[in-house]
Amino acid sequence: MTKDETWSVSIQRARSFFREQEDVTEESSNCYRYGSCRITLTELKPKGMGVWAAKRIRVLMEGEDADIEAIYHRYFIQFLSTGG
Repeated sequence: MTKDETWSVSIQRARSFFREQEDVTEESSNCYRYGSCRITLTELKPKGMGVWAAKRIRVLMEGEDADIEAIYHRYFIQFLSTGG
């Protein structure tokens, strides 16, 4: 399974989230592992909205369905209020 989404979250906040998860391993500053799931963060160019520019990242999760669903659920709940 692959989950590929764009979120309006700073890459620093996403990194902090994954680093705080006790069962997630950091492979590099933008790459993490949860079970069979490899998580890759990519900082995107901010999206201009008038005078305001929203920070954006690409979150790519690849691996077995159950692992992706488990870690994605945590991520989604953490950043739901940002409007992802």
